[in-house]
Amino acid sequence: MFRSVLLTALFITVTLQSPARADIRIGWQTGVVNAILTYAFETGKFAQRGVKVELKPFPAGPAMLPALAAGEIDFGWMGEFPATTGFANGLPIQIVLVQSLLPTDVRLVANPAAKIEKLADLKGKKIGVTIGSTSHNFVLLALKAAGLSEQDVTLVNLAPAAMVPAYTAGQIDAAFTWEPGSGELEKQGGKVLATTQSLGSITGLFGVINTDYLSKNQDEFQKFLQAWSDGLADYAKDPKAVLAYEAKRLNQTVEDLSALIARQGAIFPPVEAQLSPNYLGSQDKPSDSAVLAQVGAIGQFLLDNKRIDRLPASFGPLINQAPVATFVRMKTR
Repeated sequence: MFRSVLLTALFITVTLQSPARADIRIGWQTGVVNAILTYAFETGKFAQRGVKVELKPFPAGPAMLPALAAGEIDFGWMGEFPATTGFANGLPIQIVLVQSLLPTDVRLVANPAAKIEKLADLKGKKIGVTIGSTSHNFVLLALKAAGLSEQDVTLVNLAPAAMVPAYTAGQIDAAFTWEPGSGELEKQGGKVLATTQSLGSITGLFGVINTDYLSKNQDEFQKFLQAWSDGLADYAKDPKAVLAYEAKRLNQTVEDLSALIARQGAIFPPVEAQLSPNYLGSQDKPSDSAVLAQVGAIGQFLLDNKRIDRLPASFGPLINQAPVATFVRMKTR
C-alpha cells in the first residue's frame, strides 16, 4: 500500500515538474528575416488560436534536416535547396507552405573597377560563390545566359559571411550572394548584373514538415495556419508595426529592415493564395507549380554536382497541398 502511494506521488511530482511538449516545434534560421514568425510568436497569435509553439534556432536550413529526421523539430523554415536535398536523400519531409518568395534577394554584384559591366565581362574573372548552394546554381545560370561556361571563370568557394571581406580586399571580382551581403556589396559601389528573377528562376523560404508529425497532428497544424494567416493580415494592414518585432531581434531600425525587404523584393503570400501556379500549384493541376518546377531543376543541379547520389522517381510528393486546401475549405464555410 505504502509503495503504491509513493509511486503515485512520484508520478504526480514528475508530471507537474515536466514541461508539456509544444504542439509544434518550429525550426527557424537566425540569419534570415523571420518577420511574420517573430511577430506572431511575440504577440501571442499562436496562443490565441490554441496552439502551443516552441521555436528552435538554427544557423542555416541544412542544419534542420537531421532534426526533422530525428523528430527533434516538427516543422522548419528553409530554402528550396535543403528541402530538395533532404527529400532526395529519403527524409520523411514535405513542403506545405511558402513563407516568402524573394525575387531579388540573391544578386550577382560585380566590381566596376574590374571592368565588369555585363555578364559577358565575367570571362576570366574571380566570382565568389557558396558551392552547392542557391548562389552556385544561379551563377551557372548567369554564365549560361552570357554564353560562358564554368571553365571560363574562377569560382571561389566562400561562406556568405566571407563574401564582403573578400570583395573589399580585392580577392574576388564579383559575388553571387544574398542579403545582407549583396546589399553591403552595393553600398561599396558594386553593380548588380543579375538576380534570381532576371534569370527566370525563384528562391524563397518554405515551410517543411515531418510527414509523420503531420499525419498525427493535422488539427494542431491547422491552428498554426490560422495564426500564420492572422500575422499576414496584420502585416498587410501595417507592415511597420509587424516589422518592429523582427527589427528588434536583428538590432536594426524598422526603416533599415523595410529597406532590406524591399531589396529582396519579398512577397509574403496569403495562405489561401498558395493553391496557384505561382506557389504550391492549383488543386486541379498540382503539377503546375512554380515551387515544384524549381525543386526539379535543383534536383538535377545537385545530381550533376554530386551532391546527391540519384534522383527520386518524382519530386511531386515533396509538395503537399492538403493542409492549405483544408485551411481554405474551413475558412470559406
